[in-house]
Amino acid sequence: MSNNRGFNKNFKDCEGFEDCKSFSKFRVSSCPQGPTVPQNGPEPPVFTPVYGSLSSAPFSGIQAVMNTNVDFSVIGPFIGTTPNIADDSITVNSQGVYTISFSTNISIKGGSVDFILTINGTPDFTIQLGYSTSIPASNTLSRTDQLMLNQGDVIRVFIGNASGDVTYSNAALVVTKVA
Repeated sequence: MSNNRGFNKNFKDCEGFEDCKSFSKFRVSSCPQGPTVPQNGPEPPVFTPVYGSLSSAPFSGIQAVMNTNVDFSVIGPFIGTTPNIADDSITVNSQGVYTISFSTNISIKGGSVDFILTINGTPDFTIQLGYSTSIPASNTLSRTDQLMLNQGDVIRVFIGNASGDVTYSNAALVVTKVA
């Protein structure tokens, strides 16, 4: 069986440059006059990472109260955002496209709960997580969206509905700039 894959075995010298290197089957050239790669315009801009996160204390079991924000007590890693546990928010410091992720564990003993993303205090009812049951249940809810945000926009998670005995734990809000 031949190992010939159609490579040309007749190589030309690198036009007199002795510092060219070659291997038995492939030719790798390091000739000073070797091929150049043309530039396709200016260098791309340097992208500085922008992210921020908040979370609730692990296994905290916080009672869900209607018309309040999810209570975050831990500031995670951040740069280019301002996480705030006093008002349970993340403020973005530059305009761009952001990925926003929210997740939480819930425990319901019959009832329902709705978590709604708010931007500058205005609920976005198209971005919400809801859960309803007539029997005791536990579950993990999560959602990720991409949104265009402006410098100074304030992100929170609002509890729009909480009926019955509903607690949440391990809640996390993560905001990451992607463009």
